[in-house]
Amino acid sequence: MKKGLKLIANLPIISLLLMGLFITSSSQASSVYQLVTAKKINLGLQTQFPVIRSFKGISATFSEPEILINVLDKNIKLMMTVTSGENPKLIAKIRFKGNLKFDPFTEAYQFEDLYEDKFSIESNTFDTPEPIIKAIKQSLINSFDDIVLFNLDEINGFAPKREADEIVILAKQLKFVWY
Repeated sequence: MKKGLKLIANLPIISLLLMGLFITSSSQASSVYQLVTAKKINLGLQTQFPVIRSFKGISATFSEPEILINVLDKNIKLMMTVTSGENPKLIAKIRFKGNLKFDPFTEAYQFEDLYEDKFSIESNTFDTPEPIIKAIKQSLINSFDDIVLFNLDEINGFAPKREADEIVILAKQLKFVWY
């Protein structure tokens, strides 16, 4: 009989432990996630380009943006084409690195603090393209505002309207998780 009384006396503690286990397991099960493909992000980027920038008489057009999601390196990059001049003409590909940040006011994820990761010339008819390349690299790239990758309203009406608790980089897509 004493063992039964001891069990009854510890019943509140046992029930609290069980409730704690239930709450912990149910809170993990109640996470919400949304997959956003590179294709969907690229469609949104197309609406923001082309972008024309000028610096000290040199004009450049940035176009054909494409998000690059690298599952092995766990990063995202932004590739675009830059064109300067008509005749002569310079065409190059620029790959940017940057930071993925959430703007709570616009409820959008943006690519901020861009910096050049790779610059490759695809076509050039200038005798001396160095001043144009220097202007593009030093001044025109830095004049970009934050580039909106996507707005939460665009992906799903069920996704929370706040920053995701976790972002998982998968093959050709990003997984946004809210707990």
